[in-house]
Amino acid sequence: MKKLFLTASLCMLTFILIGMLQICANDSTETPNVLEFKRQGWEVFEKQSRLESRLGLKPYENLKREVQVVKYRLRKGAKFSFCLVEYDSQLDTIREFCAESEEKARKQLVR
Repeated sequence: MKKLFLTASLCMLTFILIGMLQICANDSTETPNVLEFKRQGWEVFEKQSRLESRLGLKPYENLKREVQVVKYRLRKGAKFSFCLVEYDSQLDTIREFCAESEEKARKQLVR
């Protein structure tokens, strides 16, 4: 009887957690990116790419890491938008932020 109760409790807990995760996934707001803008009819007006050498992160502080930064300026009619895309070689991650101005996109990227 105890095993049946324990099994039923674990199943209920699992279903509750899955339900909570689905609710959180539906509530998340997805930030626009270059691909989404292009799908919506925006065109890449300007593209600049640069490679930055930054200090490594722990435990590799003494090594330099390469970060590729690509700046996109998009337009659709009279509207403009800016996107910054960073690829970090040490973390092997891509971060992308878009905003109405380059300064706002840069502030989001720094966070």
